[in-house]
Amino acid sequence: MNSIIKSFSEHGTFIQPDTLNYILSKENPKEFTNLITKNLQEFPLVLTLNQVKQIENISQVESLPTVSIKLQEVKEIQSKMYSEIFSGEIKSIISEENDFEFDDPDKDDQIKLPEEKIEDSIPQVIDIKRVKGWKPQAREYDSEVSIIKDVTGNSICEGTTSDFTKLFVDRYSALRKILRSQRRELANAIPINRVNKSGIKDVQIVGIVKDVRTTSNGHRLIELEDESDIATCIALKNNREILNMANEVVLDEVIGIRGQLSKNGDLVVIRSVVFPDISIQNERHKADVPLYAAFLSDVHIGSKQFMEDEWQAFLRWINGEMGNSRQKDVAGKIKYIVIPGDVVDGIGIYPQQDKELSIVDVYRQYEALAEQLRLIPDHISMIMQPGNHDAVRPAEPQPTFEKEIQDLFSGMSIKFVGNPCYFSLHGVEVLSYHGQSLLDYATNIQHLKYNEPVEIMKVMLKKHHLAPTYGGYTPLAPEHFDYMVINRIPDIFVTGHVHLAQISDYRGVTLINASSWQTQTSYQKMLNFIPDSGKLPIVNLKSGNVTMMDFSKKF
Repeated sequence: MNSIIKSFSEHGTFIQPDTLNYILSKENPKEFTNLITKNLQEFPLVLTLNQVKQIENISQVESLPTVSIKLQEVKEIQSKMYSEIFSGEIKSIISEENDFEFDDPDKDDQIKLPEEKIEDSIPQVIDIKRVKGWKPQAREYDSEVSIIKDVTGNSICEGTTSDFTKLFVDRYSALRKILRSQRRELANAIPINRVNKSGIKDVQIVGIVKDVRTTSNGHRLIELEDESDIATCIALKNNREILNMANEVVLDEVIGIRGQLSKNGDLVVIRSVVFPDISIQNERHKADVPLYAAFLSDVHIGSKQFMEDEWQAFLRWINGEMGNSRQKDVAGKIKYIVIPGDVVDGIGIYPQQDKELSIVDVYRQYEALAEQLRLIPDHISMIMQPGNHDAVRPAEPQPTFEKEIQDLFSGMSIKFVGNPCYFSLHGVEVLSYHGQSLLDYATNIQHLKYNEPVEIMKVMLKKHHLAPTYGGYTPLAPEHFDYMVINRIPDIFVTGHVHLAQISDYRGVTLINASSWQTQTSYQKMLNFIPDSGKLPIVNLKSGNVTMMDFSKKF
């Protein structure tokens, strides 16, 4: 098994557990691995089971399994959606009884406990002593938290064809408006059905990406659709700059294209791919008070890999018990703690997770988290949102935790929000997103890497969308309003999910990937992924400066 993992990791490729099990099930796994590596045109970040089976089919080793009816239905809806999406009255594609639903998952379906009784190992609730003479400056100010955009309380989708139509129409309308109003290159954009009739050399069009692929000759084809028609656009391989731009295009996003019509009029030869992007002159908001916000992601209470010692060091520091004078001064100015998802480890999230759980009941995990968060000083306001490990619906955007979970945190200054969520802290606008779609971006755009999340976040801002591709790793709910569109530019953009501590900046927007409080899991070890845990990014809301407290080292 190790030799197989190594053969892929040498090329920078992770291999999913189900993919590895499939390879090991073969009569000669090593020979089958050689077949896969030989037939891969390029090595992906993550090797999926579907990719392996496609290679297997092409090589005529054995037939692919029959695709399930449900998957066929999903693909049928996706392929037909664009051709009917702007046609006014929507035709019925599937019957009502086959409509897809995105209801909150039943707790009984999520929680599968082991048959044998396992005794929980609850993190210790430490004794916090009052520090004489420590007067946190943040206590002098009232909290000012304002929710700007959140799906919580506004989710109305049922998974019908009409829901999908409304989602894509809203996305197209919102991003077309940004492209037409803010990008001078598209000032004269015309409907696609007028391209052949216009007689102009400089073609400017805006649409949603229906398909994108590389030809056998190495050119990049993009099918762009608007409410009037479909245009096939081509980036020629001999123009490296244009080809690189075209290689950043992903399915279902909204872009603009400038080009010229081919001689026979069936192709638009791309001269420029235009993304919504952010203005270089983007101005950020700043607070007028000396307060800080800390970002505390991926706590994963309930995991055996929960970093209890480091967590307790954080609690002592935030209460003024630990650190030098400068570190205590920073702790005293923290008014807000933002928690972007995966607050507990959950149940049944990845293969054989139950073997790595210290608390096997998901509600007991939330109770243990509440016991720990009660040790946060009461002058600090917390903003908590769910992630893919939490007990909420898996499809994004995710409404916040149900009341039964929220009640466990009664008496604390916690505002529960959805994922993603826009909010402001003393006027400083924050876009907080757990970040599951980071993997989709890393696998669909060749130059992006999963272990460089802030570079992916820059592309998200460039595209003005958190998760454009339907049918990828990130399940998406067809809300009538696309909450994943970045329709206003935040001052701070924070994600979690990948368990790395990184800070960067893009055109005035502070980018943060907010670390984690869990050491390497067996699943991460198999993927050869090393987390960067036990760190706390902190932003000075008045100056915009960012610092990082490292609790993985003793101080």
